Amino acid sequence: MSDQRKTKKQLLEDLERERERALRERERSIALQEVSNEVAAAHDTDELLELIVNETVRLLGASSSHIRLLEGDTLVLRVATGATETYMAGAPPFLKVEEGTSLAGHVMATKKPLSGNGAAQTLLPSARRAMAERGRDPESIAAVPLLANGQSIGTLILSDETPGRRFTDDEVSLIVAFADQASLAIEKARLLNEAKREKERSDALYRVSNLLAGAHDTDEVLDLIVNEATRLVGASGAWLRLLKGDQLLPGAATESVADFITSTSAEMPTMDVGQGTSINGHAMATRRPYLSPDVTEDELATQMARTKLKELGLHGSAAVPLLANDRSIGVLVVMDRTVRRFTDDEVSLLTAFADQAALALEKARLLNEAEREKERSDALYRVSNLLAGAHDTDEVLDLIVNEATRLVGATGAFLRLLEGEGLVPSATTESMNAYHAEVGEANLLLRVEEGNSMIGHVMATKKPRVSEDVTLDSLLLR
Repeated sequence: MSDQRKTKKQLLEDLERERERALRERERSIALQEVSNEVAAAHDTDELLELIVNETVRLLGASSSHIRLLEGDTLVLRVATGATETYMAGAPPFLKVEEGTSLAGHVMATKKPLSGNGAAQTLLPSARRAMAERGRDPESIAAVPLLANGQSIGTLILSDETPGRRFTDDEVSLIVAFADQASLAIEKARLLNEAKREKERSDALYRVSNLLAGAHDTDEVLDLIVNEATRLVGASGAWLRLLKGDQLLPGAATESVADFITSTSAEMPTMDVGQGTSINGHAMATRRPYLSPDVTEDELATQMARTKLKELGLHGSAAVPLLANDRSIGVLVVMDRTVRRFTDDEVSLLTAFADQAALALEKARLLNEAEREKERSDALYRVSNLLAGAHDTDEVLDLIVNEATRLVGATGAFLRLLEGEGLVPSATTESMNAYHAEVGEANLLLRVEEGNSMIGHVMATKKPRVSEDVTLDSLLLR
């Protein structure tokens, strides 16, 4: 028989190898199908990822495997086979997604599998040392990215303790297939979580809307808003600051931040509104959400706030303005105990809650205005009725000063009437009797003249005069 022709023994060996290859391919196909079935069912994601790393190790005859997933902008270890757990104990918990920084980070950044010498070259120095200490070949490793919708969401890495082991292209293709299953499981879990979260958010906003639609107390609505906002973004606490005049005053707050609000309100009962004044004031002035991953390191926060928040262990912050008719009327602040940047989706939800808070406050304002307007109309109607009847003039004037005081929430009022060329005291509320007694007879008669006194000036100019602090008014009679 020619040397060019295979012997019967060689043919049998080739057939045996082909049969083993076919069996191996069949086993791998069955395993992938089983994993695919598991992914299709409503199983726990961590359980599926553990199944994937263990099946990959078994089918490829490797020693260990692990999966890292993207959280924010870093890679975090999620699952690992038993053999990997000991080795990974000394590994960094977080890895950057960047070419050349680490094997996992490199594969994530390039979105391409890497094995053998190329994979070994991108290993962290600490990883190479750990493998050398265990007598492992750094080139006996393969890493593939987990891709979802063209984006890298994690990595699947296999390694073997057999010296000289190199993963073939076919084996890397199988690892990619398992990585695809892992990506599918993660994406399915993400979509389910998003749907669940969206339902929770819709339900919460619906409850707030129902409270707003009913004749409920505004404080109850605001309390619900801060608590639901905290719960739905997984934060640690929240509070409201509301605009009164040109200052921000404390409003509703969750119990978790009650001590902070109490202590800061005692030292700083009001806050200025303006860009660069504080985080709350800045968000109000710009009418835009302000995000701070760590407010204890944010120079825009007041020194007092930074100190107290650090004591309470609060870091990540989102401050969202409350807008009504394009005006800022308050701010919703949500805090977290971790260094955290709230996502666009979370800020969108917090904005919806801020809008509900603004709507509650605006509704309360309009109701109060309507009630106040009714009281004023009723008071003017009573005065008109007195005027229309044969009532004593003093009774009408007494009613006027008392109703005017009540309806504007003032302390007291009095009338001076013109007699000849001077203004003499007339009706007064009881609260102002002491004032008239104190000024004495010398000031009971005031001349009608510009610049002479506040009352005489108003009479002479025929124009109202408003003074925020009458004791500092230059026209106050001395």
